[in-house]
Amino acid sequence: MAGTIDFPDSAPQAFAIFAHCFAGSRHTPGAARVSKQLTNFGVATLRFDFPGLGQSEGNFGETNFSQNVADIQAAANWLAENYSAPQLLMGHSLGGAASLAAASGIRSLKAVATIGAPFDPAHSVLHYADKIGEVDANGEVEVILGGRALTISRHFLEDLADTNPEDYLRLLRKPLMILHSPIDQTVGIDNAQNIFLKTRYPKSLVALDKADHLVTKQGAAARAADLIGAWFEQFIVPENVPAHIDETAAEAQPAVGTKFGVVVRHNERSVTADRPKKQGGKGQGFTAEGLLMSALAASTTQTIKEASKGMPLDDVQVNVTYVGDTTFERRIKLVGDLSAQQKSTLLEAAKSSPVELLLGAAQIVDVEA
Repeated sequence: MAGTIDFPDSAPQAFAIFAHCFAGSRHTPGAARVSKQLTNFGVATLRFDFPGLGQSEGNFGETNFSQNVADIQAAANWLAENYSAPQLLMGHSLGGAASLAAASGIRSLKAVATIGAPFDPAHSVLHYADKIGEVDANGEVEVILGGRALTISRHFLEDLADTNPEDYLRLLRKPLMILHSPIDQTVGIDNAQNIFLKTRYPKSLVALDKADHLVTKQGAAARAADLIGAWFEQFIVPENVPAHIDETAAEAQPAVGTKFGVVVRHNERSVTADRPKKQGGKGQGFTAEGLLMSALAASTTQTIKEASKGMPLDDVQVNVTYVGDTTFERRIKLVGDLSAQQKSTLLEAAKSSPVELLLGAAQIVDVEA
């Protein structure tokens, strides 16, 4: 089976698996966009092609739902042997149903999430009901899906007929998030409601408003990932916990898979920095100069707020622009019923912000780590 792992910029806090939709691939929007967006939560996600689909070997006509369930469990074993056991399992459409069936056999899981999953896996072939009779006559039928010919075999249909979703839903002992669009015309919202009714708590049913079944609408997949990521944070057991960085230090490490990308940590928080595209970077995140300007703008704002005690200062806006060489231009807008003297006092105070004082007197002592 062919697969891709989307890694966060820094060491993963957890690993996940994403199972794609019926006859799709790991590159469909639901799989690719969700997996990439989850890197913002420190989650590395393995998305793979089921046999006979995408770039995976095998014959789709010889596969079935039960084998897809086994494929997910095999992917979990591979991930555990080569990286780290998955804590999160996600699935889209029929991949969601397969994930629900596979979850009880993956002990490492801390949570399961589905997107547009059918209650009954047999729902995936209902759209070809008019051709099912050909299977009885010929043993298989060829259908066109997404511009490609796929074979649905009697073996495939018999396996679906023997699958009772209530059998595996009652075995699920993991926290569950069910994401579904109320306007899904392919797999109706009643499927999500039935899954919710047949599973145990803790569980959540969340509406993906205005999303189509394949979550191709702009922003739909990213929104789904943000919902899953924020929900999953309460169950995650963090891996690769970075060393403590307090307010007196900052640490930078190269971002995974980038040339000049950097993850900077300070005071237990992190930001991403990169070079602009014209300087060989990807332009994703702050530039080093941008971090410096941000620090000066923030420090200036804080200093003015501190100096305005007792003054009718309603708001302050600070804009710092890099002019060139060693010159920065700072524009300060003071909002409020301030006298000329008060404005003068605050503008003078701005010149004594801690960052500006550091810029004028800082000494950098290099010490080999």
